[in-house]
Amino acid sequence: MADKKSPDNSSYMNDSLVRWRKYFDGPLIALILASIPLLILEIARTEMSTADQLFLDAVNAFIFAVFLTDYVVEISLSSNRRAYFRSEWLAAIIVLSQGLALVPAFAVLGFLRGLRAARALRGFVVVVRLAAIGGLIARDGRTMLSKYAARVALGAAALTWLSAAVAFTLVEDVGEGQRLGSFFDSLWWATSTMTTVGYGDVYPVTAAGRVVGGITMLIGISAFAVVTARVASLLVQDRSGETYGIVENQVRDLAALRDEGLLSENEFETKRREILGLN
Repeated sequence: MADKKSPDNSSYMNDSLVRWRKYFDGPLIALILASIPLLILEIARTEMSTADQLFLDAVNAFIFAVFLTDYVVEISLSSNRRAYFRSEWLAAIIVLSQGLALVPAFAVLGFLRGLRAARALRGFVVVVRLAAIGGLIARDGRTMLSKYAARVALGAAALTWLSAAVAFTLVEDVGEGQRLGSFFDSLWWATSTMTTVGYGDVYPVTAAGRVVGGITMLIGISAFAVVTARVASLLVQDRSGETYGIVENQVRDLAALRDEGLLSENEFETKRREILGLN
């Protein structure tokens, strides 16, 4: 997902790879942002219910499949695979770290039981993944924002939603036999808090939970404001395009009447200025 105009990747870029990135870089950026909180949730995996652990495993498997597919397709489309591998090493680290996040799902195999119980592995996966994403954003962040502003805004909204749910899970009594039994309760709380609906059926009781709630409300309002502004901008652009098309057709019709001798040059110019609002 590097900038296609960068001199570092000119040796392996081609039209096929450019087309692939045109359609898939935006969704991948949103997925990368949204997956960060779920990696952090791995730290509290042992306190989660069986259903939550299965959900986390399914999400991790899906994200790993998407990242791996993208990496394999890009390296197969590249003109110079060795140059691609050298330039896109951050993408390889992201794929590897996501693969390591799947290790707990294979705890049924005896030789992986120790790994499942070791929080050090989960912490390592989180640190490596955050470092890789940080390097990717530092390298291509400005290009991503300029090219995929709307998608980044949606990804940021999803990131806020999931981050709030994860933070709520970590600081409140959420888990097997606790006050709230599932991570899905945290997702429901984050949804109602971000939208400022606040049903009150799920709420924080700790000081840390209330701080998380306040931050979630503030960020949620801002995130929805950005998305709403983007949608409004697109609607205004569409309406402007329609208006321009109507005016263009009217001027073209006047020109046809002038060419047929049904309007004099002065009449044509007068009506054209009226249509364009120049009088």
